[in-house]
Amino acid sequence: MTMASRSGYADVLVGLQYGDEGKARVVDHIADDYDIVARFNGGANAGHTIASPGGAVRLRQVPSAVLHPAVSLYIGSGCAIGLAQLAEEIAMLAGLGIQLQGRLAISDRCLVVQPLHVSSDRADGASIGTTGNGIGPCYAGHALRARGSDRTSFQLRDLVQDSEAVFRQMALAAGRDGRTVDAAAFDAMRAAWPLVRDSVISDPRYLAQRVAQGERVLFEGAQSVMLDVTQGEQPWVTASHTVPAYAYVGGDLPCRYHRKTIGVAKAIVSRVGAGRFPSELGAQQSAAYCADAAHSGRGREQEVATHDPESLLASDDPFHVGMAIRMLTGEYGTGTGRPRRVGLLDIAQLRRTVQQHGVDELFLNKCDALTLFARTRDPAIVVVDDDAPEGATRRFPAFSADALPDHPADPLPPQMEALLRWLADTLGCRLRGVGLGPGREQMRFLA
Repeated sequence: MTMASRSGYADVLVGLQYGDEGKARVVDHIADDYDIVARFNGGANAGHTIASPGGAVRLRQVPSAVLHPAVSLYIGSGCAIGLAQLAEEIAMLAGLGIQLQGRLAISDRCLVVQPLHVSSDRADGASIGTTGNGIGPCYAGHALRARGSDRTSFQLRDLVQDSEAVFRQMALAAGRDGRTVDAAAFDAMRAAWPLVRDSVISDPRYLAQRVAQGERVLFEGAQSVMLDVTQGEQPWVTASHTVPAYAYVGGDLPCRYHRKTIGVAKAIVSRVGAGRFPSELGAQQSAAYCADAAHSGRGREQEVATHDPESLLASDDPFHVGMAIRMLTGEYGTGTGRPRRVGLLDIAQLRRTVQQHGVDELFLNKCDALTLFARTRDPAIVVVDDDAPEGATRRFPAFSADALPDHPADPLPPQMEALLRWLADTLGCRLRGVGLGPGREQMRFLA
């Protein structure tokens, strides 16, 4: 008798590139197959967007199954909690008619992001492109534990025991550090704590007991595996472990319940912040442009006002083509609005990631973006592949947006079918679904 037949199980869903692959929309589509959707890493530095009948729902800390009222939500001990931001998120969802009372459980061993962490991040994180939400300093303080007589890390269980004492200690430590910390930040934390406190639980066996009784868990990764604090390329990584194996540490569940790993990628690749990006269109010019845009606050509106994407798309300059793809596909940060660096699908990187982390099945989002290659100067879908016999790239026949199906029963364009078959074969991984547009109805599940 297998483990799955005697009890429940857990699957892990992670992004396979540099983030922003559309993990939340996949979670939203498959959430009804599970009893619990859980976060195991990261904090408010993760922007997840899902489509709803009332418009886009933007999440940063709450798991992405909020539109499924029968599904429980769990934030595991590997996460760092921004109290004010989480309270705002809960209130935002309540305004949409989504109540989390009784659905959301938060481990009391989650770290608390302090105002000093945010101040430190905004002062020192620009060079590696952090979001400025204090996540890196929060994890660093957890490992440091104390500086002299000052604790550098607190967990939610410390707030449960005596929140006012903790807030006083945070304020004293901030004063001794010498950084400027807005006193209003502590007021916001005090105001937020009662709303968050209702969901905090103290039993570390919470998930294990539910799974032992037959329930099914989907772990939702916050950032993506190429940004793992150890496996990624330092220092241009996030501050937590993003690889699927860590789900069972930060998610508070024995690994014996693991069933499969689900990867999410997208047909064009993007990245925010600094760091290596081999398939980037425009290479260093693109990296410098996006870094300057993030620093100066330029985003989508400024690009739309000053550039014509169709003209850029027809250019022979890869930098211009990348800018056009960003504008036409909305590649801007969910939480920050900053332009994302855009590149070609990197097959070699994706193949290595699938093999290294034991990915069992794959969702490929933004396949509709491939139609843009039909409008380039040399119409062909180009992907990066170190194993290509003709060099560092492979070329596939392009197809127009008119060829995309309007209804679920309509076939995919034959050019896309051929590309997807080749992709599944070269990755050695089942291709479970493709995204043909941003709408919920535009996710196509494959046999």
